Amino acid sequence: KVYLELCRETGDNDGQGSAAFALASAYQQTGDIASAVTHLEAFIDLAQGTGQVRSQAEACNSLGVIHNKQGDARSAVHYFERFFELARSLGDRALTDKARTNLGIARGNLVMGAYVQVVANDLSALLKWKNRRAAFAEVAPRK
Repeated sequence: KVYLELCRETGDNDGQGSAAFALASAYQQTGDIASAVTHLEAFIDLAQGTGQVRSQAEACNSLGVIHNKQGDARSAVHYFERFFELARSLGDRALTDKARTNLGIARGNLVMGAYVQVVANDLSALLKWKNRRAAFAEVAPRK
């Protein structure tokens, strides 16, 4: 925390970013998820300001993982979509594949409740979806 404050006082954006990312990791390991999210969001802002696309991508991935673990699929999808776009802009195939996989998992988690509901309670909607490959959102019950 002291290093972060020193970097803020001296205007060292790279140092602030490094400190924010390190603090986020430490908070995550100690279970203080709210502080980890706060520091990762600050890190994204700093990395964006200095044009560090790979760092932004890593932070978006970390935030997506945190939100996915917390059961907040909508936020996870948001961060994984950003991660995917950033990874694609870098042209890094391995990073893009990782982003695509994480995004697919989060999107699956987003519709899982509706899917289970259809499977358990609405056979005709399930068959419609399977036979015509209609978008799942068209047959899923509305909340």
